[in-house]
Order: sequence, then C-alpha cells, then structure tokens
Amino acid sequence: KQVVKPMVSVYPAASRAHLEGKSSLLCLASAMFPPLVQFSWKRRKENGPLEDLPPAEGEQLELRESGRTAAIRVIDRDALHTYKYRCYVQHEGGTVEAQTEQG
Repeated sequence: KQVVKPMVSVYPAASRAHLEGKSSLLCLASAMFPPLVQFSWKRRKENGPLEDLPPAEGEQLELRESGRTAAIRVIDRDALHTYKYRCYVQHEGGTVEAQTEQG
C-alpha cells in the first residue's frame, strides 16, 4: 500500500474541566497509512512568533482506533483566548498541521 498523509483537524473539546478554568483541544488525524503518527503542539499570539507550549500546559491523552488517532490537550482556558493553537502530526508521509479557529 502506498503512504497516505493524514487529514488533520483541531476542535475545542467540551468538558467539565471548564469549571476549573481549563479547556481542552482535540486534534484528530485520520485516513492515513501507515496508521502511526506523533502529535505536537505550538501556539502563537496574534502577529506573534510560534512558540512551544509550556510544560505546565496540561497533559495530553491519545486515543487510537482503526483509521484514526486523536490527541486531547488540556490547556488554560484564558490562554485559549490569547493564543491560536496549532497541532502538528508527524507521519511517514510528512508533517501535517491544523490550527484552532479561535484566538
């Protein structure tokens, strides 16, 4: 089979963590072959440079199922209004990125 790059989308994920001033972002990679991918995140303020997320910016959960893999990143809710977040998916076919629409 030939290598197929993933389709990548980022969504804000609703959760009860909102009550604690946290928010979640879901990065979904799908329709790729082979199915192995690695996720990373960066963020940027409007007109600012891309920066790495601080290590304290929450944990990441990964969910793998047939044909797609999702990463859920917990972030500070206030940061979600300040920054646009970008998800990078590393794959054998290359790196694909997607970013949040809010900011």
